[in-house]
Amino acid sequence: MPKVIKPKLPSEHQEQKAFVQWFNAQYPKYRGCLFAIPNGSHLAGTPAVRAMKMNKLKSEGFKNGVSDLFLAVPMGGKSGMFLEMKAQKKPRSSLSVEQRMHLKLMEEMGYAACWAAGSKEAIRITKDYMDGIAL
Repeated sequence: MPKVIKPKLPSEHQEQKAFVQWFNAQYPKYRGCLFAIPNGSHLAGTPAVRAMKMNKLKSEGFKNGVSDLFLAVPMGGKSGMFLEMKAQKKPRSSLSVEQRMHLKLMEEMGYAACWAAGSKEAIRITKDYMDGIAL
């Protein structure tokens, strides 16, 4: 029996890149209002160097769990939208405790705060947000 090769799903990076490109094309008026928060960036170097870099970042306000993207456009009574990106087909359980806590806190502060499994879901969420539909 021949081996079935499943197509590889896009990575979280590819999904986020596709979403940002879509947003900039769809909403040119708001170009620059959607930006990444590279809180999960990989730190290179030896363990000691990484620890020093992390301590520096923490002193500058680094916080675990902060969402991948922020949309600085007030809409539908919200002050803006935080969006956590995941690769396609990721379950809600793939969110870390810190990510869930951040989304909850941002909602309490008057922001829309969502997560999306893939660019298609991020597009749907963002269309709803930009149309003033409550999230």
